Amino acid sequence: MTGDQVNKGFKKLIASFCVAGTLLTLGSCLPEPLDVKSIPVVKSQIVVSTQIIPDQSLLVLLTRTFGALDASDDSDPQELLDLIAVNDALVTIEGPHGRDTLIFLENGAYGGLVIPFETGEEYHLYINSTELGEVRAKTQVKAKVDFTHIEAELFYNGFDDTRAQITYTFSDSSEQNWYMINVQEVEQEDFIENILNPRAYTILLPDYEFNGKSYSGKFRVFPRHYEPGDTIGVSLSNISEEYYSFMKLRIDNRFSFVEFFSEPVNYPSNVEGGKGYFNLYVPDVRVFVLK
Repeated sequence: MTGDQVNKGFKKLIASFCVAGTLLTLGSCLPEPLDVKSIPVVKSQIVVSTQIIPDQSLLVLLTRTFGALDASDDSDPQELLDLIAVNDALVTIEGPHGRDTLIFLENGAYGGLVIPFETGEEYHLYINSTELGEVRAKTQVKAKVDFTHIEAELFYNGFDDTRAQITYTFSDSSEQNWYMINVQEVEQEDFIENILNPRAYTILLPDYEFNGKSYSGKFRVFPRHYEPGDTIGVSLSNISEEYYSFMKLRIDNRFSFVEFFSEPVNYPSNVEGGKGYFNLYVPDVRVFVLK
């Protein structure tokens, strides 16, 4: 916030106490507020989002943090992404079998086929931006878990409204696990936006009540209205406990594009020198055309 904004806000506050000159006489004798100068500007930080896609490619999305006054939920998503994308970074990934450099794709997205990801192994992400500096993160690859059964269909509620209804089953292993199921509309021309979609419908499932057993569930996706012929992708991911905690805080903001990118400071992060989360889970993705 600039000095002018502070002064204007202070004047409005005084005015609110002096409606028609009857609530308070204090405002009439207050001097003009002094100019506020040299307010420190919060430095932008790199925000990291990552995803392994089924062919074992890694996709990394880099954006910068921004203030609450810079955008709102009425902002155009593409214009906002153009504004905050970090396009000047060198992005590398290192594991037990070598190191690779990701290719810049577009709008802060970096990706490509890289060194093989092996379950249980640790990998390091290094990012060097000319403008924003260096950040790094490390994580372990989680074991992939597949659906053993899944169906997706349209559900009519009787009021000219339809939802996508998902019925699924998967088998849980004996160790403690945390799961994430995402449902999102799939459009071929918006591939990157599909992969890292802030408006994907997400549910989280810790295995406290079904550890080591087969688990079945059913849910309806809201508030999205679906039509026959719409294509959706449903993914099941075995995630870390830390990323589960990260997503649990964000789940209430899943319909907010701005909240997705702004990365409030109270969210947990495994990124040193930045925000967001570096994770390497391999999702089981199923695609359905709704009928």
